[in-house]
Amino acid sequence: MLYYIHGYLSSPEGTKGALLKEKLDVKPIKYRDCKPEDLVIVDCLNRIRDEIKNDIEVVLIGSSLGGFLAAKTALKQTNVGKLILINPAIIPPQVDINTIQGMPKRILADMKDNLLFERKLDAEIYILLGTEDDVVPHFWSIEFAKAQEANVKFYHDDHRFANNINNLPDIIANIIDQKH
Repeated sequence: MLYYIHGYLSSPEGTKGALLKEKLDVKPIKYRDCKPEDLVIVDCLNRIRDEIKNDIEVVLIGSSLGGFLAAKTALKQTNVGKLILINPAIIPPQVDINTIQGMPKRILADMKDNLLFERKLDAEIYILLGTEDDVVPHFWSIEFAKAQEANVKFYHDDHRFANNINNLPDIIANIIDQKH
């Protein structure tokens, strides 16, 4: 089953969620019932876990914060076989969260998980990286990709993937169809 995990300021009904639901029958996950700044990472992870726990073969598609939540979910859930991460907000160990703007420090502290860089995930990992992303620094994704031996594809695009939004279902379908 395919699931979509949206970003910090987005929702399951946002552009990506709606498009992926329509074109690929992806199930967008609603991981919070509060304002973004009030979310609690562990609660989000519990909701995602509850949503996917009965599926045998799970593909998680995560954008930005959703990319972090997808990767973090794959640390514990053995049924996650594939991760497709769009400009994932996965903070490397060497980053000082006090230098990050736009998100409460409490959330950033909960997002900083060195295990994502120390322990190899069982899932196949694909990262779609927008070269014009001005929200999540490129090196975060590169460091995560190196640690996880992930596949990275670069796109001339922004954080939201606005230039390739209509191609996103095809890009994801091609990744899902790949056999290793």
